[in-house]
Amino acid sequence: MIFDGVKLFDMDKFIPNNEDIYAHLKEDRNRKDDIKERLKEHSDLAYSYFLKLCEEKKLNGVFKNLENVFFGKDEYDGIKLWEEMVCNEIYMHDLGKINSGFQYRKMRNEKYENKPTEDSKHSMLSACIYFDYFFKKIRKFIGNIEENKNLCSTLLTFLFLNSYIISRHHSSFDDLYEFGEKFQESYKKYRNNKIIYEDYNVDFFATENHVKAVFKLCGDFLKNYDKSQPWNCMNIYIYTKFVYSLLVASDFYSTSEFINGNEIKKFGTIKDVDRFYDIYKENKNYKSIRRYEKCINGEGIKPYKDGDINELRSSMFLEAEKNLENHLNENIFYLEAPTGSGKTNTSINLAFKMLKNNSNLNKIFYIFPFNTLVEQTKKSLNDIFKGNKDIQNDITVVNSITPIKLIDEEEDNKLHLKGSLKQEINYERAVLDRQFLHYPIVLTTHVGFFSHLFGNEREEVFPLVHLANSVVILDEIQSYRNDIWKEIILFLKKYTEILNIKIIIMSATLPKLDKLTDTKEEFVSLIENKDKYFKNPLFKNRVKPDYSLLNVSENLWDRLKEKLIEVAKSTDKNIAIEFITKKSAEKFYDELYHNKELSGKKILLLTGDNNKFERNEIIKDVNDENNIILVSTQIIEAGLDVDMYAGFKDISILDSEEQFMGRINRSCLKKMAVVYFFDLDKASTVYKKDYRKDSSVTLKQGYIRDILENKDFDKFYEIIMRRIEENLNRENPDNIKNFRESIIELNYRIISKRMELISDDMKEYTVFINREVNLEKKGKLIGREVWQEYKKVLMDKNIGYAEKKVKLSEVMEKMSYFIYKVRSLNVSYNDLIGEIFYLEDGEKYFEDGKFKRALLEEGNCDIL
Repeated sequence: MIFDGVKLFDMDKFIPNNEDIYAHLKEDRNRKDDIKERLKEHSDLAYSYFLKLCEEKKLNGVFKNLENVFFGKDEYDGIKLWEEMVCNEIYMHDLGKINSGFQYRKMRNEKYENKPTEDSKHSMLSACIYFDYFFKKIRKFIGNIEENKNLCSTLLTFLFLNSYIISRHHSSFDDLYEFGEKFQESYKKYRNNKIIYEDYNVDFFATENHVKAVFKLCGDFLKNYDKSQPWNCMNIYIYTKFVYSLLVASDFYSTSEFINGNEIKKFGTIKDVDRFYDIYKENKNYKSIRRYEKCINGEGIKPYKDGDINELRSSMFLEAEKNLENHLNENIFYLEAPTGSGKTNTSINLAFKMLKNNSNLNKIFYIFPFNTLVEQTKKSLNDIFKGNKDIQNDITVVNSITPIKLIDEEEDNKLHLKGSLKQEINYERAVLDRQFLHYPIVLTTHVGFFSHLFGNEREEVFPLVHLANSVVILDEIQSYRNDIWKEIILFLKKYTEILNIKIIIMSATLPKLDKLTDTKEEFVSLIENKDKYFKNPLFKNRVKPDYSLLNVSENLWDRLKEKLIEVAKSTDKNIAIEFITKKSAEKFYDELYHNKELSGKKILLLTGDNNKFERNEIIKDVNDENNIILVSTQIIEAGLDVDMYAGFKDISILDSEEQFMGRINRSCLKKMAVVYFFDLDKASTVYKKDYRKDSSVTLKQGYIRDILENKDFDKFYEIIMRRIEENLNRENPDNIKNFRESIIELNYRIISKRMELISDDMKEYTVFINREVNLEKKGKLIGREVWQEYKKVLMDKNIGYAEKKVKLSEVMEKMSYFIYKVRSLNVSYNDLIGEIFYLEDGEKYFEDGKFKRALLEEGNCDIL
């Protein structure tokens, strides 16, 4: 272990009466007095969890990476002192609890009954004690500052940064420079008022001028460090976030063990990849691919007929695998392949292959832009591991609509009730697992993932330590805000280098983001000749674009309807039509639904307003039945597992056109399917900050049509990335230079705001609409009853935090059948909890079972 033999702060020497100083207390109904944890016990336990995390997550390599980017090879002794500073950052984080006010007011420690109580805080005092303790050590270690100026600057900078991290371990990250001012004031206060911490056996050595000088030196170091190499500032940012995550995790685990009496033994790491990989290899698709591999190597019989799409899928699978094996030391990989080519199956094999070849890797994260893709991939992985419940249980969905997974303990947690066995639910453990992502394979959305990387709130940063030494699969990255593509890829590159993360970026329309990294370094393309797949007739010619409706300038709505009816009458196969606004989709659905010419056809509407059950029912109908016309918004592009005969689409951005075409003739069973493109609503109303919405790069242009038909998306993205770079380098407050300055200054709030994937102008009202929902096998749900259940759990003061958290997550799954998002709310509401508005008379907002958002957004009543 990298930290073996590190010298810890001697609590017995510096706080002789530490046996009488407490860190936590808990009430016990079976005792008259409180159970208290001594400060030294907590410090020892937190440090033991720190070491356990380092071992479990194999963080030696991460800290070696940090040492390599911050220190020279000849600075061994300085590195050892830095390691001591990191370890004691954990061990000393709560020393401020010696504060007499904290002991009396928070710990009910009668020894301090007659002591001053106006200040009961502890985090800033902890930071001041830590600063003073190591300031003396650094001064003694450095000796002649002029001769060791660089090393001195480095160590003092980390002294200041570590003090900052300690001061924030119960709160969110803020602006480092604001902290600098507060820290100087706090240090002066504590230095001049020893009575607050009279049990600390040392007077503060550093003066206010020393603190001020270190603060200035830290700022100078950060600026000079970034000048030495482009974007070095991100190394510092990642260090602070990572060590903060380690600190709060160690603190949280140790506190949880004291309060709940349960040691945290499992962190959801993959210790034996063969447990997963061996079962995966028994899958029939995998076996067919291996038979195909033998065939192309001159052994055995080809498992597919000529022209079978599975031959192409197998070829892509094997090529990606081979290229990965040749570049295992690289960090970021592209998997660019057509829709329907088996990217999910290929990517899970690549992830297992990485874990197999790198013993430090121990988790897999699948990141998606939409919950529909999360659900679909969970189903695909369940099918792959069908029959093995243990492994299926290790694959966990983490999002706002999936209940917290409860733990199936088999130890001593079963209670006898009326002669039967009942499992005791460990709510605390379940919540802890969710907060820190203690699962071997995590499926989640990009919003959650980005909050861990860039969020400044304490709970957002909790899981960051568990992202280290992981394989991360980013699906459909082109769906992310492209006005921050450069910032995204620069950060991802740095995160992979420091935290030993391997990233697979995959999509059918994949922007080569390495071109935005300001270096000539390229990421690894796992498919070297993508034309072999994209331009194969099975993929390229399975759908033909028809632009005739783009030439219609008058009465487009009527012409569109006429054309769709014409196509629908000519076949009993299923047809999809996509609009880019819900308003148009709902209007078109209404007109088709009541059109007598389409009698015998089933007309379905799919938008973001469909709950999970409705969406799954629609997908089932489309896949099981014929004679369906599916009217949809862009949700159909989100990896929806449907296969349509023909399609119509309102043009928006080129990526969306290709994604939609991927839902047509998906199985390639028809020689040629057609997608009719039209131009109805302005894409700028939906894709506000998107560089791809400009008419000069849409299907209105002939050269863009050529790109779509020939699948030359690299040409398209060269144009887009050039525009991104041009805009980022303009003289305005949002340019890349100013953002870089925010990172240098460690302004966490600005960074977090910049890296949000959902901007303020996209945020909406959340409404709960009371009605009855028939779930068939699950029975009938009544909205009013679900709302009352939600209120009851929320207001229940007789259950603990963890149990409440779990029960709320369970009721939230039921609530998802009644919750809708609207851009404005112009009707009266009956109840309000948090930011959820409750509408009692819900049926009046539905027609023919479909939600009519216009009745809410354009109503005549004011919000009460």
